Amino acid sequence: MLNKELIERILEKLLSQAKKSYDEFNAVDGKIGDGDLGVTILNGLEEINNNKSNFKDDMENNFMVCSQAFVKKSGSSFGTLIAFSFMNISKNLKGKTSCNHDDIINIFETALKTIQERGKAKLGDKTIADSLDLIIKKLKDNNSNYSEVFKSATKQALEDFKGKKILIGRARMFEDKTKDLDDPGMLALNRLTEAF
Repeated sequence: MLNKELIERILEKLLSQAKKSYDEFNAVDGKIGDGDLGVTILNGLEEINNNKSNFKDDMENNFMVCSQAFVKKSGSSFGTLIAFSFMNISKNLKGKTSCNHDDIINIFETALKTIQERGKAKLGDKTIADSLDLIIKKLKDNNSNYSEVFKSATKQALEDFKGKKILIGRARMFEDKTKDLDDPGMLALNRLTEAF
């Protein structure tokens, strides 16, 4: 059951993991983008953790705090997608003080839909959307071991797309070179799951 206390603990762990992976995220992103992915993720998570005093039992409020933190601290396209995802998740949790398994699936489905619509990403483009899609599929088969689901799904997504081109964003300019590279967003999600 996801509630205020659990979400606070999760965010602390994610921040710790983002600090450890900061240089790797920037380096991976630098091969095909601006090289600021580590900055984006770390700044956003730091701002969220700095504003945990604004968290309440109301889950709608808590995800909106997360959205506002990313808006304030990140002008990057990835940061904007995360901010909009948090905002749309917030809208779907009106009146809820905790989230059950179906709600958690819905959280990931909302994030996926937001990234597809706002980021114009399609499944198969080799983006974080493909990782989210796999997480959703695995969550529907497993309602007990979330840590295992997140780790295995994000790892499998990276493996499934090895040898395939990234088909969206600035990375597509690099054409065949991206076949040998991990998508930065997919890699970041995988590394962040190591916090659990």
